[in-house]
Amino acid sequence: MPRKNLVRTSHFPYHITTRSNQRQWFVIDLKDVWEISLNSLYEANNIHPVRIHGFVLMGNHYHLVVDTPDSNIDKFMYEFNKRFSLALRISSGKINKMFGGRYKRSLIQNRSHYLNVLKYVYRNPVKANIVNRVESYRFSTLYAELKHSSLPFRLHSYVNVYDYLEWFNSNHTDLQNESIKKGLKKTVFNYSGTRERRAPPCFDSF
Repeated sequence: MPRKNLVRTSHFPYHITTRSNQRQWFVIDLKDVWEISLNSLYEANNIHPVRIHGFVLMGNHYHLVVDTPDSNIDKFMYEFNKRFSLALRISSGKINKMFGGRYKRSLIQNRSHYLNVLKYVYRNPVKANIVNRVESYRFSTLYAELKHSSLPFRLHSYVNVYDYLEWFNSNHTDLQNESIKKGLKKTVFNYSGTRERRAPPCFDSF
């Protein structure tokens, strides 16, 4: 199947995910994978600057929300996944590829989708029954932001996470979950689910 056309833009964020090869669990401790992923984000961002809104690392994949003022999503992701994969191979002693394929990306073109994608990303550990609340998961930029932990890069977001924390901890409906999952299969996706909270003012132009 041919790869879908890449949309490069400086106007809207992307929701991106990449899974490990054959969906296998990372073979080294997740806290070490977390440090590798943060360093890889930092290094890639120094080469091809982007604005990172949120990042969550799971046991065999990650979710990233990012926007690209220089319309350089392909260049940034090439550097990030290349550095991430190489560091994982060195740390684990494995010679096979670390990721199962190229990253999946979907453009976020409206306010509802942005809010619900953030919620979907932050709730991944809750849905996996790892933690009971989104702020309890250590391998998330949300945890770092709320706990004032240091990150090697500056977070950029259209929401104040303190204002949205309880909403992030509420369940998506099945329809909303399915809608967001479908979004990752499309290059451009307009989410049409109900917006439970008022969208950030800087999205008023969407």
